[in-house]
Amino acid sequence: MTDENRISNAGPDSPANDNEPSSNIQSVLPDPTMKARTDALILVLARLLGRQIAREEFERRLEQIANDNDPVGTVASEHEE
Repeated sequence: MTDENRISNAGPDSPANDNEPSSNIQSVLPDPTMKARTDALILVLARLLGRQIAREEFERRLEQIANDNDPVGTVASEHEE
């Protein structure tokens, strides 16, 4: 079953799994406007996460450049000789 063909049973009375939906839950086709809004929000979240990861990586590399006299680096170079 693909996501496009899936019927949403979301709500407070929805079952924990969708193996056998009960007859008292009314299945409704997903609203295309809500799906588009959700997709847009997911893209915004992905961009924010990507920027945060890039920011953290940039800071990590800056610390490596700033600590080029770190004794750990000299120990590693002694083992290479």
